[in-house]
Amino acid sequence: MTLLKKLSVATYSTLFVAMSAASMQSHAVEVSGDVTFVSDYAFRGISQTDEAAALQGGLTLSDESGIYLSVWGSSVDFGGTGTLELDVMLGWSGDIAEGWSADVGIMRYGYPNTEFEGSNFWELYGSVAYKDFSLGLAYSDDYYGNSGNYYYVYAGYSLALTDNLAVDFHVGQNEYSDDSSLSYLDYGVTVSTEVLGLGLSLAYIDTDIKDCYLCDSRVVFGVSKSF
Repeated sequence: MTLLKKLSVATYSTLFVAMSAASMQSHAVEVSGDVTFVSDYAFRGISQTDEAAALQGGLTLSDESGIYLSVWGSSVDFGGTGTLELDVMLGWSGDIAEGWSADVGIMRYGYPNTEFEGSNFWELYGSVAYKDFSLGLAYSDDYYGNSGNYYYVYAGYSLALTDNLAVDFHVGQNEYSDDSSLSYLDYGVTVSTEVLGLGLSLAYIDTDIKDCYLCDSRVVFGVSKSF
């Protein structure tokens, strides 16, 4: 059993008890969710749907203390070896100082109908944000496909053009410490707005991986509905 698997049991149990206790005292647990259609599901720059469209959805329980529990799913296409991704995350987010906020937690990436060995894995994540800038780190000691220790360091900047139009910039380094030949950079720019209660986005996504059609530059359109 990997270190993250051991930590996950204690972390999920502790935070679940904390959320339950807080909800019993304040009755302030909120439920939110969203349903999204994207023309391509690109995860850290790489298509998870063989460049096809994907249907996604998520549900989050959050307490006023900042603790949250989320479930998120998406259709995937790994060449006939899997059609569903189902993730669970448990964490905390909130303000830590004037103008500063943080988000930390643990996440399990799951592929219920995928037979590929090592497809399911755990990841610790954390990020800090100051106004429109953000910086984050994710870590897994046994990443996808049993590829070992993995770090993801990323940065983002959000620019509000109008009250209803924003541009988000993103860059991330995928670092495989057990096999540096797998390491790569991903980056992108996303324009988003809201029309008639629907979230609309148009993203340009790319990586520095060569000779990989799933990793090439692409434009991804998305439409979402939050509730």
